[in-house]
Amino acid sequence: MIRTTSISSLQIAALAALVACLPAGRAGAVEIPAGRGEPLWLGPKAPARPVRVISLAPSLTDTVIALGEAGRLVGVTRYDTSPEVKALPRVGGFLDPSPEVVLGLRPDLVLWLADGGALPAVRRIADLGVPVLALPVVGVPDVLRAAREIGAALGNPAAGERLASEMDAAVRAAEAQASALPRRRVLLVIGRDPLVVAGPGSYPDALLRIAGGENVVKGGRPWPIYSLEKAVADDPDLVVDAAVNEPADAIQRLAAIPAVKAGRVVRLPDDRVLRPGPQLPVALGQLQSALQSALRSGAPAGEPR
Repeated sequence: MIRTTSISSLQIAALAALVACLPAGRAGAVEIPAGRGEPLWLGPKAPARPVRVISLAPSLTDTVIALGEAGRLVGVTRYDTSPEVKALPRVGGFLDPSPEVVLGLRPDLVLWLADGGALPAVRRIADLGVPVLALPVVGVPDVLRAAREIGAALGNPAAGERLASEMDAAVRAAEAQASALPRRRVLLVIGRDPLVVAGPGSYPDALLRIAGGENVVKGGRPWPIYSLEKAVADDPDLVVDAAVNEPADAIQRLAAIPAVKAGRVVRLPDDRVLRPGPQLPVALGQLQSALQSALRSGAPAGEPR
């Protein structure tokens, strides 16, 4: 079993503040020299079957583990807590990897989540002779593609195809289940101070739609810092609390939202909805359970999809 890695809501809020300064449509994107939106190799050619792999994002670590290749990992981020990598050296975070630490571990492959930032450090790693596979992973199709790309990069394309197929089947099953159910209008809270929510184009937004929910947040920002007044005006049927590193009772800061006042809040047990990777089936299940709880509570709903 792959365990979750916790990233604090303060870090998410900081990222939200950063992307809020970018033009709409470019939030979360990192400019790489070519193939933006597509996997891209930086640095020298990787060996056909790398044996010393460093992951620069917990979701990419999850993917390597799910492929059955955890034994090839020699370094991960400070946010990784899966038991399979507990004893491995830490190379920094997904925003601030240390080129010196990475190079000291003598990797023959580095996996980089291209939408996670850190381009100058990653460029330096590649320029110093380490193959880097840059993987933009934003939506569900990217997650499936990343499984295939990482499997191929590790010389195990069959495992990559198997993992991608398993996740695709989970998506199709969730869509089929959701198609016959009434929609619930949902506010998905990522952090509470400041209030950060999942907006259109974010990974949680995609999962929510697959699970049968309707995101009340509109606009062009995937991780907006939201005003309480706007959240009250949106009047969601259900609030999903994904601020898992904040005390559960702190949701009462949002008691002005009618759904919170009425107790129509579901707190997620972990951060899987924030991790675009092989945790996808479990994350979908968590959101489906949240929406079903809203059905049982008698919250108002839209028409079946």
